[in-house]
Amino acid sequence: MNAAVIIGIGVALLSSMAGLWLAFDACKRRRIERQLAAVLPAAAARPQTLSLRRAQVRTKWQLFHRLINYDPGIVYTIRPIYALLMGGIAFIAISYVGTTFLGFAPPTVTLAAAGAGLLVTRSLLGWQQRRFANRLFQQLPDVVELITSTVKAGLPVAEAFRVVAHDMPQPTAGQFELVLKELALGSQPEDALYGIYHRTHVTEYSMFAVTMAVQTKSGGSLAETLKILGDTVRQRVGLAGRAKALAGEVIFSARALTAAPFVVGGLMYLLNPRMMTLLFTDHTGRMMLAYAGTSVTLGALVIQWMIRRGTTL
Repeated sequence: MNAAVIIGIGVALLSSMAGLWLAFDACKRRRIERQLAAVLPAAAARPQTLSLRRAQVRTKWQLFHRLINYDPGIVYTIRPIYALLMGGIAFIAISYVGTTFLGFAPPTVTLAAAGAGLLVTRSLLGWQQRRFANRLFQQLPDVVELITSTVKAGLPVAEAFRVVAHDMPQPTAGQFELVLKELALGSQPEDALYGIYHRTHVTEYSMFAVTMAVQTKSGGSLAETLKILGDTVRQRVGLAGRAKALAGEVIFSARALTAAPFVVGGLMYLLNPRMMTLLFTDHTGRMMLAYAGTSVTLGALVIQWMIRRGTTL
């Protein structure tokens, strides 16, 4: 019991420290945004963008960032502090249910609750990262087409990047604002484009950077090369859409399999409440219910992982 209490207190303290740090960071960022809005009113209308220093500098919190699956190179719609809060709520809920309702040993419950809280936090942040990368991927053909049109008009590549940062929606505009900042510091266009791949892990941006680097060194018509690249990227976007459409039946089956135990359990409770009540009142029944819930959750996670890997180009 003492070991479980110590582990629980340690996890709670770590979660509290991380939450306080992220809350302090968010407050500092909002204060800077308010000061900028007071000095430059037009800045208040701009969407939230990344800081070049935050996106590139390696901090002492890197190990913690990897643990909770936090990536400083993207803008989160749901702030990481809320993901940590949900993980803490999952930890407390599973600890309470496991010790008071199911009657498991406190050390085992504490470890399981810590793992579940970490899984919830990583899942929420990972879901946002995949959503962010998918939006970048969907917008990339329009980016290449816009850059191609600008280059054909006789403007330099840096000016084409500025047009993308001004005219494209988020998150592409925010990434190209970072590209413009890197160019202002003396980076090459291909290195700045590769920085987008490094931050977001969208493979097509590495192709874009390699194309720019080869074209810069070999010479030739940049507009024609970018047109070929744009056609290739548009085909990849179409293939990704077809893959997700073909996987729609599998996704529906996975969701049906995940919901089936709850539906069948509810129907059995309506038909024979006395038999189902044993799962909540008897110790053995509660253990069986806990194992069943864990199995369904792990199965759903494995199915989602397999679907995601099967539909990735």
